[in-house]
Amino acid sequence: MRPGRLIGVGVGPGDPDLLTLKAARTIARVPVIASINARGRPSRARQVAATHIGSGTRELAFAMPMTGDPDDSGPIYDVMATAIGAELDQGRDVAFLCEGDPLLYGSFVHLVQRMEGRYPCEAIPGVAALSAAAAATLCPLGSRDTPLVVVPATLPERQLEKLVAAAASVVVLKVGRHLAKVRAVLRARGLLDRALLVENVGLPDQRIRRLADVSDEIAGYFSLILARRADGTGR
Repeated sequence: MRPGRLIGVGVGPGDPDLLTLKAARTIARVPVIASINARGRPSRARQVAATHIGSGTRELAFAMPMTGDPDDSGPIYDVMATAIGAELDQGRDVAFLCEGDPLLYGSFVHLVQRMEGRYPCEAIPGVAALSAAAAATLCPLGSRDTPLVVVPATLPERQLEKLVAAAASVVVLKVGRHLAKVRAVLRARGLLDRALLVENVGLPDQRIRRLADVSDEIAGYFSLILARRADGTGR
């Protein structure tokens, strides 16, 4: 029996209208759907895909511990690999639903590292939150020879400063509880006045604020920051 195929399906940042046609067709045809629930909330990726999931589709739901310690999440990926592998061994394709794009700071990255080489794997790209945020704010991510730096807020402050120092355009992902640290880095590098905090992009509770006007120490779980120098250079 040929093994099934593991497919990382990007469903976009949360707006069902941003789900691609290829993603929708794949979700509708596969016999098994897998998704992650985090922080006790329903899977947003699953909610986006809901109308395309067939009534007879088998579903695997995994609870992701969100402790802030990267080492704590390792065992859950082993659990996922085992459960999904059992489906693939039976010749059933599995679509692993991913918020945004599967290969941009997503859980699919860790899963495919465990599965690739043992099973056929592929990824269907999705609209990344940074692209949706740029569209919502009309803030260019890049133009002509302007370099773009994308960094996770989880990095140590000194490393963030170093990466941001020469950037003309910056996207900071995974802001959440790191908001105060990121604000300090952008202020030190002269980027604060042109920085925007975007939360829940594309959803009914979307909120866009100038970072300089935000005094909060913590941002929402689904938040990112766009920043760009006034002259478009890295100087």
